[in-house]
Amino acid sequence: MNNLIFILLLLLCACQRHQTTLKNKDLKTTLKNEDLKTKMTNRQKGSLTEKLMTDHYGDFFNYAIQDEIISTIWAEAGGVGPLKAIVINEEAPTKARLLACEVLMKKEFTFLIDEDVKTDRVIAVYTDALANNTTGMANSWGLLYEHRDVGPVGIMLILFGEEAIPELVKLLDDETIHMYHGSKEATIGNGYQFRVKDFAAYYICRIKNTKAVYHKTHAARDKEIETLKVLLSKEQK
Repeated sequence: MNNLIFILLLLLCACQRHQTTLKNKDLKTTLKNEDLKTKMTNRQKGSLTEKLMTDHYGDFFNYAIQDEIISTIWAEAGGVGPLKAIVINEEAPTKARLLACEVLMKKEFTFLIDEDVKTDRVIAVYTDALANNTTGMANSWGLLYEHRDVGPVGIMLILFGEEAIPELVKLLDDETIHMYHGSKEATIGNGYQFRVKDFAAYYICRIKNTKAVYHKTHAARDKEIETLKVLLSKEQK
């Protein structure tokens, strides 16, 4: 009898240990699942502005995947409203406003004629992005003079036409040099050592439909830019 009781006690202890192990495993699984849910919820809670700022959708200026990124942002935004709200919010970061602009330009460019959208403020988003290298590379702004290339982002300043000139003029003294990325473009572009003022001057010439003269040295370019300033000044009188 004693042996039988002893065996039953052993079996009971073993069963309890097994149940405890299972409970611990279930608890760990539950905690892990809850952690994943929390992370997913936090990601979903991130504002559209935050997501644009943190490259949540991928590298926007990787043009091999940009169309896919634009479609994803457009679908998540659910239309013009949320993106336009970012564009017209002057307290929002330039990067978020620029990306929102770029998506709208591809999906619904007519937002520009809405009463609450001020064209000069949209233009300022692009000139501020140029001044601060918001895209992270000069490629976005083109190879300019010898190649007659305004770049996939710089072209917007050309399309805005004469309205863009006042904002571009503000950049004609900016000596900041932007660098190109990649292999071929970097090899060609970085040899030019283009400054923000060189980009601005080129865009103005294209808008005015005047010949943009290329000079190899910064000193020679500066003389050309000073001449351009004088011409613009005379036009304003």
